[in-house]
Amino acid sequence: MRRTLAWLCAGLALMPPGAAAGTFVDAVLGSIDARVVTASDIALARALGLFGFAPSTAPIDADDVGRMLDARLVLREAEHLDIGGGPDETEAAWRAASERLGGRPALERWLAEVSVDPAWARTLVADDTRWRRFIELRFRDFAFVMPDEVSAALGPGAHDAAAVEQVR
Repeated sequence: MRRTLAWLCAGLALMPPGAAAGTFVDAVLGSIDARVVTASDIALARALGLFGFAPSTAPIDADDVGRMLDARLVLREAEHLDIGGGPDETEAAWRAASERLGGRPALERWLAEVSVDPAWARTLVADDTRWRRFIELRFRDFAFVMPDEVSAALGPGAHDAAAVEQVR
């Protein structure tokens, strides 16, 4: 990370004088194997509900950075084991992300409004599918949830088998 920050500082020092008056666009918050995690990565993950993030307007904190760095580590392992990331999975995830924001036209309009390259957003969505698949294959089948924990999570009342299985 220090090397990345050194390059960033060197680049800022070499900028033409007029460029210094420009607006600061993004910030590098961490890196894993030379892949940086930026504030905009976390903001986009929040907006699209990726990597376990929920939509939020709160400032990005250390827990958010840690979550994204953990996601990058999982992605590295998933790529190494060739888990997830197929085109069909990516397309289905892109459709789901579009639906969460009101459909594909709404997603495309929103991406244009916030100046996000759709290809970058789609790459993050593809990474999320690989992350989810890895978590599912490596951990979910080994988690034991007691019936009283499921009942507490569901709350009072009768629940069908599908709801119980989803919570489990």
